[in-house]
Amino acid sequence: MIKKIIQVSWYEKEYKTEEKHRTLRKNFARIKKHGFKGMRERLDKDYAKLESDYVAKSRIFAKYSVMKVRLFFLFVFLIVTAYYLGIKSELYESKTALIVRSMTQSSAVSSLGLSLLGMGNSSQLQDSMIVQEYLRSLDMYKQVDAKFALTKHYKSDAIDFIERLPQDASQEDILKMYNKHLMIFYDESSGILHISFLHVEPQKAQDILKFLVKQVDYQINEFNRRRAKKELKFVQSEFKKAKIKMDQAAKQLEAYQNKHLLLDPTAEATSKSGIIAELEAQLSAKKLEYATKKRYLNDDNFELISLKNQIKEIKISIENAKKRLTGTGKGKLNKVVFAYEQLKMQMEFATEVYKNALLQLETTKIEVAKNDKTLSIVSKPNLPDGYTYPNKPRVFITIFILTLLMYGIFTMLMSIIRDHKE
Repeated sequence: MIKKIIQVSWYEKEYKTEEKHRTLRKNFARIKKHGFKGMRERLDKDYAKLESDYVAKSRIFAKYSVMKVRLFFLFVFLIVTAYYLGIKSELYESKTALIVRSMTQSSAVSSLGLSLLGMGNSSQLQDSMIVQEYLRSLDMYKQVDAKFALTKHYKSDAIDFIERLPQDASQEDILKMYNKHLMIFYDESSGILHISFLHVEPQKAQDILKFLVKQVDYQINEFNRRRAKKELKFVQSEFKKAKIKMDQAAKQLEAYQNKHLLLDPTAEATSKSGIIAELEAQLSAKKLEYATKKRYLNDDNFELISLKNQIKEIKISIENAKKRLTGTGKGKLNKVVFAYEQLKMQMEFATEVYKNALLQLETTKIEVAKNDKTLSIVSKPNLPDGYTYPNKPRVFITIFILTLLMYGIFTMLMSIIRDHKE
């Protein structure tokens, strides 16, 4: 009926000027005089006149269609604007900025060089990504929820009816809501990790963010300690193996020395070689003396006979010494020296491995005890003095522009369709 009243009113205004556009007053008078039913019957007669005028009907109907479209977009604009400006929950944002540093990271010069090359600190980037994933994890949310009852808050009337979670919301939906209110940005150029949290209460936003920073500071070092403990267990096992091997090598060397009654076969061999050299020198001297005296003494001379016996004894001594040094028996000195050197090398190698294992063990123990990572807080979590979301002026302008844009596109499409039909 409203449609008919509007269309008849336009018709009388544009094509029946003598009636002076009195449709509304006329229908009110009809209601008083004839009642609602009588007014409706007379309105139908006026509407029939409009339908009989094909030119006016086409124009009035097109004008009414345009009005419906405009009213629809106006209605959408008003509803969306009313929601964002009057209904949507106002969220306060607490912000902090921090840097994850390693106590054992490379020097500042090398880090600066990497930054100039655009490579950044890979360890710092990795640590920051770990922090980000941990903050967004379900485990982290459970800790926050246990302290601040976020699940109850997300289902309460403090959140507007569109954003509010249903009472039977799944764990995944709750985690999505938490991550929606948690914003993390890593600046690769400076290595700073920016973290912020949104809440309808400014104090709660600050308290939750402080709690998150505290948990990250503890957890990143706990992660490093767990890794170091696993490494310590492995190093302790290797240390025990190295000690056993060193003890075995020492016992083998000691047993070999006791078996051959030699403290150091190498020194013994050197001594034997010196004795042989000395005997050979004596032999050469005696031979020279014998040859010299033989020129003027008889063969049966006592002195020549004595020299000959001395030469013979020296030769026997040299031969025995050489046999002891390089003979074919089990106790020949060169074999003893070779075996001894092998055992000694094994002992030295086992000792070196043991030293390295001991050093690694002590280093790992220190790593387990200390905080390898540290959070350097650039700016502490602030207490917001005004809401951040929604940004009402910006939202209003955005909705207005989008509504005009959608209206323009729709009317253009309708014009194209209408022209195509004609």
